[in-house]
Amino acid sequence: MTVKINADTSDGLKLESDTSGAIDIQSAGVTKVSIDSVGNLDIQGRYSGNGNVPLFSVRVGTNQTGVGDAVVTKIAFDTVDVEQGVTFDTTNYRFTVPSGGAGYYQLNAFATGRTTNNSDLQQVYVRPYLNGSASTPFANFIHNTNYSRSSTPHISRIYNLSEGDYLEIYGLIDSVSSDRSFIAGQCGWSMHKLIT
Repeated sequence: MTVKINADTSDGLKLESDTSGAIDIQSAGVTKVSIDSVGNLDIQGRYSGNGNVPLFSVRVGTNQTGVGDAVVTKIAFDTVDVEQGVTFDTTNYRFTVPSGGAGYYQLNAFATGRTTNNSDLQQVYVRPYLNGSASTPFANFIHNTNYSRSSTPHISRIYNLSEGDYLEIYGLIDSVSSDRSFIAGQCGWSMHKLIT
């Protein structure tokens, strides 16, 4: 394979292959960087992949009503905005690490819990569950005697996940008397694999 190296003042350095094969950058006969025909990058065996993939961003698309008072409830992330390298399960509302996807992941999630009446909301929390078990930490807003109508806790965490591991997001809404809902467009969850 012939590789062209071009440099000019506007574009910097370019490596161009005249075929669809891989490009290897070597030093003293040892491959330091390899790019395959579909753009996957391998840097000295420490990083292999095509960016921060798998990744997804989902949300609650329809108000999740009928949430029990102070009952830990799986949040129904039923609408996918972005997904790459994975198919988010909108039936079971879960992310499962796909084959070849083991590694470190950044999780970000938030959920707005709301009551129908002002000054009824006592507490809202959001918590990841890993393989069916509660995970730490979790985000919790307790309003004590200063009750409100809505609250939006947020959680951010890095997980070291294996193939087949799955994550779900649960929440809790505690109110004085009124109905409780997780609000459409105000509950979101995103994850992406970290480049390590």
